[in-house]
Amino acid sequence: MKNLILAFVGMLFIPLVIARPATAPVSPVTAREQLNATLWLQRATEYELSTLQVYRLATERLPTVIAAPGTAATEQWNTAAVQLAALPTAIVVDLDETVLDNTYYQARQLLQGREYEESSWQAWMQEAAATAIPGAVDFLRAAAAAGHRVFYVTNRFCQRLESSPDDPCPARTATLRNLRELGLPNLEDGESLMLRGERPQWSSSDKSARRAAIAERYRIVALVGDDLRDFVDRPVFESRRSELSGLFGTRWFLLPNPIYGSWERELTSGACAPSTSVADCAAQTLARKYGQLKPQPANAPKH
Repeated sequence: MKNLILAFVGMLFIPLVIARPATAPVSPVTAREQLNATLWLQRATEYELSTLQVYRLATERLPTVIAAPGTAATEQWNTAAVQLAALPTAIVVDLDETVLDNTYYQARQLLQGREYEESSWQAWMQEAAATAIPGAVDFLRAAAAAGHRVFYVTNRFCQRLESSPDDPCPARTATLRNLRELGLPNLEDGESLMLRGERPQWSSSDKSARRAAIAERYRIVALVGDDLRDFVDRPVFESRRSELSGLFGTRWFLLPNPIYGSWERELTSGACAPSTSVADCAAQTLARKYGQLKPQPANAPKH
């Protein structure tokens, strides 16, 4: 009798075990692998302290290094000191994961078993619901109060939407609304916000053309971002690493972002051809990433 009861109970649980996976979204492997990174940005006290630490250091530098003669922009390194000294000063900041927290979008994609998509990203921007990265608002207000013009240089780009047919750049409209609701400075005329593709010469994700446009009118005294390309192109940095590294923590301020960036694109460059299917591209990209892991130090003794 006891064995019959156990068998009956086991039969009751079989449908539950079988049915449960069908009710949960099946995430692509590449999407699942962003789970810890997203949770760290959203939930870890360590991340909050990291961004507060960066912005506190930048604020402390405002009356010292940042106020001193010179420039933070490589685009101005060939400009005469006398000419630089005659210019008003500016601080250039990236937006996404530097000033604006978009991990809510990333979390939605993870919960739906999806990766980044341009259409869903455009929809998220239209919500204008991104919150501020810890420390960003206080620093930017302090920078503006110290007399520096703040420029927001972002790789968000203009794309017409069916929901806003009369707006040539809904991304700009929504981003300005988001920034203004957070109480950020220098947004009265909207000229401080510079999106990718707003001008023909700004079509690249490389921000040097936009920094150069600012450098024509301002001395850029500090740069803030979450990606190396917010400061300098990656090949330029690698060729001048010893010269440029000292700018971090003085005029360049870098925030952590383990979810995405040019570092990731560099690792996976060439993994897919234009004709590669989405599924095959995802698999090949993932394989390329695993192939980049270092299981032991380069100089480890061989046994």
